[in-house]
Amino acid sequence: MLHLLFKKIWEEEQVPMDWKKGHLVKIPKKGDLSKCENYRVITLLSIPGKVLNRVLLNRMKDAADAPFRDEQAGFRKDRSCTDHIVTLRIIVEQSLEWNLSLYISFIYYEKAFDSVDGRTIWKLLRHYGVPEKNVNIIRNS
Repeated sequence: MLHLLFKKIWEEEQVPMDWKKGHLVKIPKKGDLSKCENYRVITLLSIPGKVLNRVLLNRMKDAADAPFRDEQAGFRKDRSCTDHIVTLRIIVEQSLEWNLSLYISFIYYEKAFDSVDGRTIWKLLRHYGVPEKNVNIIRNS
């Protein structure tokens, strides 16, 4: 059943409207629950839509991963912040051992993905070799 539906989506490059909608759920954190910042919001999405997105991701994984250097660990399979922590610790230990000055800067990009222009994303996907059909389906989902 899903195969037939995905085939139709692939041919028409259109995703069902229900798959584009999400249901927002507030999850309380600690603290005063009368304040918005003490809630985490998650979005419940359509399961078939999530499956379709996984199929698309798997089809474009190589193109999406290509521009990243090996040092990039965030948002990559089998990598995590732990990789960066270990690397940083080694650098700090070596600088202490060699009596070198070391300056470290951390940048926190709060809500960085909320401010990305969609047109830029489509342009970058094409630039890195993601097929136009995939870009169109992603844009329409």
